[in-house]
Amino acid sequence: MRGWICCWVQVRKNSTTLFVGIIFAALLILGVNFHTSSELTPRQEILDVHSPQRNMSETVKSFRSCQPKRNVMFLKTHKTASSTILNLLYRFGEKHGLTFALPTHYQFGYPILFSSRRVKGFLQRDVPHYNIMCNHMRFNRPEVQKVMPADTFYFSILRNPVALAESSYSYYKSVAPSFKRSVNFDAFIANPWRYYLPQVHNNHYARNLLWFDFGFNHNANFSLQVAQAGVEEIQQSFHLILLAEYFDQSMVLLRDALCWSLDDIVTFRLNFRSNDTRRRLSAKQEERLKQWNAMDWYLYQSFNKTFWQRVERFGKSRMDQEVAILQARQKELMDLCLLQGGKPAEASQILDRGVRPFQFGQAKILGYNLNLNLSLSNKERCLRMIMPELQYKDLLDSKQFPRAEGVPKQALAKEGIRPQSNVHLGASGSVVNKRDHVIQKIDLSKQKLRRSP
Repeated sequence: MRGWICCWVQVRKNSTTLFVGIIFAALLILGVNFHTSSELTPRQEILDVHSPQRNMSETVKSFRSCQPKRNVMFLKTHKTASSTILNLLYRFGEKHGLTFALPTHYQFGYPILFSSRRVKGFLQRDVPHYNIMCNHMRFNRPEVQKVMPADTFYFSILRNPVALAESSYSYYKSVAPSFKRSVNFDAFIANPWRYYLPQVHNNHYARNLLWFDFGFNHNANFSLQVAQAGVEEIQQSFHLILLAEYFDQSMVLLRDALCWSLDDIVTFRLNFRSNDTRRRLSAKQEERLKQWNAMDWYLYQSFNKTFWQRVERFGKSRMDQEVAILQARQKELMDLCLLQGGKPAEASQILDRGVRPFQFGQAKILGYNLNLNLSLSNKERCLRMIMPELQYKDLLDSKQFPRAEGVPKQALAKEGIRPQSNVHLGASGSVVNKRDHVIQKIDLSKQKLRRSP
């Protein structure tokens, strides 16, 4: 009797397995899409490297049918690893033939609140629809909604305001009057009000920069009620807020939310500075910066909490597994694409002028050199992964508006942009535009510090 029961259980087990296998095969035959899209161009991944990690990643996907999102708005905040995210959005859009809401120059009139008229071709209706918006702006939801489709996915990224303030001082010391007046960062931290004047233009870089980028008044005295209202407004406008300190986990969450492939969200770190320009802060200095940037600190704490709640829902073990896969694929591509396995290089050491990052302020912005023995197809893909944002924007602009003339010098002068080089092709075939190295002097003299209704 016991043997008959065991036999019956084994038959039931085998039958169940066979039934599940038949159902799964049927779904594949019918074209049910598990984390891919039949509407988009089939994924064309770099093929020179055999990737067990990439194959493994296919098994980690949740068995839910989803379509990759193609309408995306990214609020590119300052000094938050946002240039790296911009690159992956540029690559995805270019790969799938999507249209970009591009600024006439490099920013959407920043630091003035965003206006739809700042989008190239929008008023003239030169572009029937836009899929991706991701360049610097000061967020203004009603105006953004005029440009982007109703089903657009909105996301942004934050960084600990203490680290952000240190980075901002290094990068914007020659721009922000508050920073220019101080001898060094230590002096500024010790007594910021000695150097800070609320009404002086460009001082938004010196206080509550994140709060400002989201469209709020960075000079407002801290109030819990005001801070909570701001957070609630952001939660209503954005589907996902990422954290720069947990970039890999952020990319996993972004991939899950957008239903994109692994290679779509693999990135090389861009627009980052060398360690010799970074400075360590004391606990007392960190506390002073939290108080000085109280709105930013509240914003960061709030979305740090929701970030980890989202990770909890995603599953910690699943997160750990997908982060490991992401990091393995990144290393694989760095070994394939980059000299010395991706060792960063100073701008003067980068052989191809077309991929030298823009240098600004006290910071030394690093970049990469491509391997010399790449196939043509891999060279093209690897080049896109290291292309700085100014050069990549110019490339997309030239493809989307092929008949457009270059920006007149008078227009550049009017916006305070000084061109420093001419158009040519870099050694890797990259585009170097006459506006690739610019200094944008922002005029806030006419800006209202309080948010427009």
